[in-house]
Amino acid sequence: MEWKNEYSVGILEIDDQHKLLLCGFTAIEESIRLGEGWSNTHYAILELNQLARMHFTFEEAIMHLFGYPETEAHQHEHQHFFSRMASIERHSLKKSAEVEMVQFLRGWLTSHILGSDRGYVKHIFSGAQVVRSNQDSLIHTN
Repeated sequence: MEWKNEYSVGILEIDDQHKLLLCGFTAIEESIRLGEGWSNTHYAILELNQLARMHFTFEEAIMHLFGYPETEAHQHEHQHFFSRMASIERHSLKKSAEVEMVQFLRGWLTSHILGSDRGYVKHIFSGAQVVRSNQDSLIHTN
């Protein structure tokens, strides 16, 4: 898969992270396409999971920072991703899982970036303010 401008959400850091995820997806596809064997494909899956954990943590922090009201639903999508990846990883020794994996990754990438991620980005660009803590009373000035 290649990056397309339509995948851009308009926030450079998030777009850069999405590009890294896309590279991870592509590494898995290439490993399967070239018949590199289970160990290479498995390693690519582990790499993708690490990238996804970093990215999802970043996204969720941004959502909390700007008080995005759909944060919990978005987190559930992230959890579903890892659940599906774990299932696919367990079955990655089978050839049939390769097709399932590629279909899942392609579909998830486009639907999540083009759908769900646009929600919190729209919230941020709509003028959402950073959520402030109630800790102001703890700040002492002399």
